[in-house]
Amino acid sequence: MIELGPLEERLALFAEGIAGRYFHIKPSAEFAGRRAKLEVDGSAMTAHTLYLPEHLDAPDASAYRVLALQQLSHGEFGTFSFAMATAVQRLPQLGDRAVPTLGGRASDFERFYHQFEHPGLASTLFKLCERARVDALMVRTYPGIRRHLQRLQAHRLRLDPPQPVTGLGTAVHGLESLAHGADPADLLELDPLGLLGPPLAALLELMRAPGDVYAAAATTMALYQALAPHIVRGDTSLPLQLLDELDDPASWMQREARLEDWRDDLATLDESLEIEILEGDEVDVVDAEQLADGQLRPNDIDLRKQQSERDTLARRIDMERSAIRDALGADQPDARSFRYDEWNYLERRYLPRWCRLFELRLAPDHDQDLAGLQAVIRAHRLGVQKRLEQIKPLGFQRVSRLADGDELDFNAVIQARQDSRAGVTPDERVYSRRERVHRDVCAAFLVDLSASTDDSLEPLPPALDASDDLPNLRDPYFDPRTDPLPVHHVPDVPARRIIDVQRETMLVMSAALEQLGDSYGVYGFSGYGRDCVEFFVAKEPAEAFSRNVLAAIAGMKPMRSTRMGPAIRHAVRKLIDSGNAMKVLLIISDGFPQDCDYGPERGEHEYGLQDTARALQEAQDKGVETFCVTVDRSGHDYLKRMCPDSRYLVIDDIEDLPEQLTKVYQTLTSR
Repeated sequence: MIELGPLEERLALFAEGIAGRYFHIKPSAEFAGRRAKLEVDGSAMTAHTLYLPEHLDAPDASAYRVLALQQLSHGEFGTFSFAMATAVQRLPQLGDRAVPTLGGRASDFERFYHQFEHPGLASTLFKLCERARVDALMVRTYPGIRRHLQRLQAHRLRLDPPQPVTGLGTAVHGLESLAHGADPADLLELDPLGLLGPPLAALLELMRAPGDVYAAAATTMALYQALAPHIVRGDTSLPLQLLDELDDPASWMQREARLEDWRDDLATLDESLEIEILEGDEVDVVDAEQLADGQLRPNDIDLRKQQSERDTLARRIDMERSAIRDALGADQPDARSFRYDEWNYLERRYLPRWCRLFELRLAPDHDQDLAGLQAVIRAHRLGVQKRLEQIKPLGFQRVSRLADGDELDFNAVIQARQDSRAGVTPDERVYSRRERVHRDVCAAFLVDLSASTDDSLEPLPPALDASDDLPNLRDPYFDPRTDPLPVHHVPDVPARRIIDVQRETMLVMSAALEQLGDSYGVYGFSGYGRDCVEFFVAKEPAEAFSRNVLAAIAGMKPMRSTRMGPAIRHAVRKLIDSGNAMKVLLIISDGFPQDCDYGPERGEHEYGLQDTARALQEAQDKGVETFCVTVDRSGHDYLKRMCPDSRYLVIDDIEDLPEQLTKVYQTLTSR
């Protein structure tokens, strides 16, 4: 039995190499669609995700590559581009019988199946033909997959060998066996009723000359015509009617492909409307006396009609997009996903690949007051930079041609020998020595973006001025209805929040580190639940500090929960991949780790503390210097259980965060 979990990352790279874009790899059981159903042991594809069985009875792990490539091939070889209008043109005998029960937004697959008296049988045969067609094209396009496909098909035939043909169900099973590589002659020997002759010939022809999706539709019609006369009343071996074709993810993928055509139509209408408006401005205005009251010009009538068509199509697109998202689940189109273990302290063991982390690029917030943020950088950068410049160089580099050193510089010795033979005074600096001459540091700043960072800093109320004319409340003649208390007008300035200080701190540190020359990355984390830990990238170590990075850091905002363990493990992974000699991870948070399912009971904090402590220990074991900074005044209560006293800092006044973080960074990188 092969397990999917350890293969997910390799399969994601494989899929990206084939499709040219990233696909999440998830177990079939994680399919999140509400209207579409996915068999737990099946495979399926959505716009950005490949769903594969969590366990697979297969000869080796290459079977997963076969399943992944089969799903990707459906998109590559045009399965989802099937259009009923084109099918009718290519297959005149098909027709297009309207089915009132389908509704206007039914997929073209559904419309095709309902052209037959028994749409359930048509659906089974079409999927069989399309699978055979796609497999034939797949092995032609990617010859290296052939032997893996044949091995998997042979294994499936051993598990489910062909059966004697006794009716419609066993006949279709025989056709499926042919698609899995069974010998046609062996299948005919198991067919005493003679049901398989014409269907086998039609399917073999499709496998020899696969063609496009409409060739599969034509073969489906041939198979249906050969098999439908053998339907027996009460036969339950195959579904003859479609119970709910909306359950099929392929139908929803076809609707998503059709949605792209609608978007193109909308763009064409927008362009046409723009041209009409521009041309209308150039037309001479009709004299108002020539028009009856309320009468519109012909140009205005055409514009209103086109605008109405455009608005109707836009509403249809929005409704269809929402329906597709509801059916297939909400993918993360711009993210990459990673799986991480989690430490279960109750059972004293790791839960393998327990959390799924999505890495997303932090969307730049160009609406933020970038000029104000730049002013903050100018105000604080010099002070931070001056302190950071006191850090000693850490990296070693061998310096050549020295008068004294720990090793001979052989190039200098050879040059001196040649100079001596040539009668030239040789250079006596023939030694080399390792010296600390440059810094080799990579730092990762991991910022907590939980919902609690939206809390204000609680500024003190303005003090009353001594000159204020306050009433004497003991005066028996004082009436608050006629003599109200004076109102102190406070300027309408938004209260500063924790996230504002965190954001400004990251900007000041980034600007200062750019001058220092250290490599660093700026990240945020949030999420909700173990299947949706979000890791936001504002700046990678290899990036320069640019206006886009400034806008990305400005885009940091409060989000959801605080599951620290997987975020720390992912940041450590990035630091190790950097290849720098010294690796530093600074975590900036406003509270303890918590999430909806961070432990067996909601609201129980010990589980999250223990997992975070284990993640920090893992980082230390891998050579990463870690430090936790919190603005939570009760942070001592839990941080001392997560890390040593020398590895955390509780800041009483959040406005001190930039200065304190600078001191921490200086201490860590000077070791």
